Amino acid sequence: MKTLTRLNKTLLPIILLLLTACDSVETVGNPFVDDGGPVNDGPAARDDDVRDFELAVWNVLKAENRCGQCHTTDAAAATYPFANAANVNSSFDSVLQFVNRLNPANSSLVTFVGGGHNCWETSDQACADTIINILENWVGPADSTTARTIQLTAPVLKDPGDSKNFPDTALENSPNSFFETIHPLLTANCIACHYEEGVSQQQAPFFANPDPAAAYEAVKSKLNIDFPIDSRLVQRLLDGHNCWTDCGTYNPVTEVMTGNADEMLTEIEQFAGAIVTTSIDTTLIISKALTLADGIIATGGNRHESNLIALWEFKTGSGNEAFDTSGIDTPTNLSLSGGYTWLNNFGVNFSGGKAQADTEKSEKLNRLIRTTGEYSIEAWVIPANVTQQDANIISYDAGSIEKNFALTQYEYSYRLHNRTAQGNTNANGEPFISTLDAGEILQSSLQHVVATYGPVAGRKIMVNGVEIPVTDPVTESTSISSWDDTFAFVLGNSSSNQKSWRGQVRMVAMHNRALTEVQALQNFEAGVGQKFFLLFSIEQESGIPQSYIRFEVSQFDNFSYLFENPTFINLNPDWVPITLDIQKIRIGINGKQALAGQSFASLRETVNATDYSAENGQVLSSSGAVIALEKGTFLDEFFLTFELLVRSRAFVDITPTAPPAGTDAEKVSDIGVRTFDEINATISSITGIPVTNSAVNALYLSYKQQLPTIEAIDAFLSSHQMAIAQLALTSCSERVEADRLLPMGAAGGRLLFQDVDFTESSGSAFNTAAKRGFVIDPVLNAVLSANLDSQPDATEISDLLGATTTQSLTGPGGAVLVDPELLLNDNTYPSLITEMNLATDSVPRTLEIVKAICAAAVGSAAMLVQ
Repeated sequence: MKTLTRLNKTLLPIILLLLTACDSVETVGNPFVDDGGPVNDGPAARDDDVRDFELAVWNVLKAENRCGQCHTTDAAAATYPFANAANVNSSFDSVLQFVNRLNPANSSLVTFVGGGHNCWETSDQACADTIINILENWVGPADSTTARTIQLTAPVLKDPGDSKNFPDTALENSPNSFFETIHPLLTANCIACHYEEGVSQQQAPFFANPDPAAAYEAVKSKLNIDFPIDSRLVQRLLDGHNCWTDCGTYNPVTEVMTGNADEMLTEIEQFAGAIVTTSIDTTLIISKALTLADGIIATGGNRHESNLIALWEFKTGSGNEAFDTSGIDTPTNLSLSGGYTWLNNFGVNFSGGKAQADTEKSEKLNRLIRTTGEYSIEAWVIPANVTQQDANIISYDAGSIEKNFALTQYEYSYRLHNRTAQGNTNANGEPFISTLDAGEILQSSLQHVVATYGPVAGRKIMVNGVEIPVTDPVTESTSISSWDDTFAFVLGNSSSNQKSWRGQVRMVAMHNRALTEVQALQNFEAGVGQKFFLLFSIEQESGIPQSYIRFEVSQFDNFSYLFENPTFINLNPDWVPITLDIQKIRIGINGKQALAGQSFASLRETVNATDYSAENGQVLSSSGAVIALEKGTFLDEFFLTFELLVRSRAFVDITPTAPPAGTDAEKVSDIGVRTFDEINATISSITGIPVTNSAVNALYLSYKQQLPTIEAIDAFLSSHQMAIAQLALTSCSERVEADRLLPMGAAGGRLLFQDVDFTESSGSAFNTAAKRGFVIDPVLNAVLSANLDSQPDATEISDLLGATTTQSLTGPGGAVLVDPELLLNDNTYPSLITEMNLATDSVPRTLEIVKAICAAAVGSAAMLVQ
């Protein structure tokens, strides 16, 4: 057995743990929080250990809506009375057999509930996580000044197995391809939900997509091609999930399955049976094999959580609820809505959606924070971009202008709002504190953010374990006694849906004490997500008993794994290091070496007595490797190969199979249209009216969503043209109004219409070709570019704008073309003039005609198309 020193987050030192000293971290015990039922009216805890069990575990589990309904001597079904509300001492004695005090996550109390035994939430995972947290609160050291060891125990040795791997495409292995076996069953029965355009609730993964290639990629993680009966598709039907006729049953004794589950199993078996097994190359120098299930959890044991009151780790991975697994008081569970997706490596990606608790569940935060008068918001986040303004990441509010607190984003800055009672802030928690824009602290990358408030120290923001210097405009001692307990706790928006934030949330925690910078750094260094130590045995190749290459492995995203920090380590603490050359490590997956991501293929290291530590081994590389996920988490089997480990074996890199020739893509137009920001800038350049002009900017912001967002010309809509016309007319109007106030001529300061006499009436201002040219020519010169191979003909456009008086009144297809000059004559087109509500021969009409001609040119395809 080997131990690796880590910091722990919990309450009581026990003699079973190996403890080492570390930097001092101030801690305060979590306040007693009952479960809504009576406090301990039975015998008092007989010693400190039982007392800590009472506070951390018993007060949570003894509730009748948890374990207290059955596991008590008052219940007829009681077998193990560890939740006996009448006696904490007997409960303690009973629970010991179900608790692994060295590794609480491996306790049978956790595995029972995680396996579906009377979970009180809608997610077995959430109940298991809650029990892990309350057990760790009990069995850990009294404070985080003491270290707890994470045990490195030898895994079960197994050789890399001959493995089946998914075919490259959905059409391979006909007549038993995915397309011919599983896919028809999915499209016939699951398409209403598991399809992006399903008629019911669209639910990822979209494995019922009529496109077999898309469905195949989505379904792989739900299939077990080595043991088809364990496929998620089969097990969900046995659980009663949306069966189309009879769900079916399975008898493990007779191994007989019936109903829809059997239909699905039959198709998966036909598909899997046609897959040829991949055999291991016996000449390779290889380690033993492991899956993530064989690993040792490497995170979660070193966080400071002495004053934790709520915790969301987003481990569920599906559904519309995120669970508070802190084990403290009534859980503040969150309902997910709008645009969101679950991350396989723990977390939620918000794309316009939010997660919100109802006011009753949110009240816990108000009540427990007010017992101390201070709090910390802690989160691991990945902002989607650095352009979001006034967007709520985490908020406890009643809408966009009333909140108890909020952690928000404004471009490159984090902001903290906090409502106080002394009138130093308004109902929205303003003035807020903010990291400096110039510092660009907020980045679109994974960041650990801690925002704290205390009545004396005030407000602070810490990012990645470092306090960011900010100026708090509230300098006096304050109180949060004015908080409103009817507000709602929200992630990704405000409760009124007016402060949408886009990005990923990997973990959120609330504490009812202000974390210190040391404690924030401790939690930052603990990391986030599920990480494992994988111990690859190399004893058979090295000849050294209990020798391993240890990797830190996590699921990097929904499609890959991250392998980090390869370390040679011997689990015998008395082993005397010898010289051992290790060169060119490659990672194998499912019976073959991964084609891509082999960052350690150039590694050359020598294990030696100087660099080797009996406690932590010898790190071989600080690099990381990203390996593609194949069968799914806990199904993929890994092993290592070496080019030198005592013996040598040269390796020839496998040449990836060339992809098949692709079909010709649909032809795309050589021309496109300008997007909203390009349109705004182009019109500004033509007219000389800056985009900051109040009238133009107000209209642009109002119509921005009605302008093109992509350059594809086939996506251009009539609504886009209407918005462009409005923007062009406003800019031209501003230009005309500005120019008419300045003297005529080149020296007069006019930018566009230098020679137009705005004092003339419309009857005389355009009565010659030269005067009409004063209006049309400068606009066309600004709109039309020079030296282009293809662009509209200037003469043709000029004529359409009224340069000549000889235009035909009908164009191609009989379209009416009206001569602007003829419009001046009431007797020629009286009905048209009346319909357009235009005044006739007048100075105001001169301005209107110039504005109209300008807008017609500026808002035309000549400006838009590129």
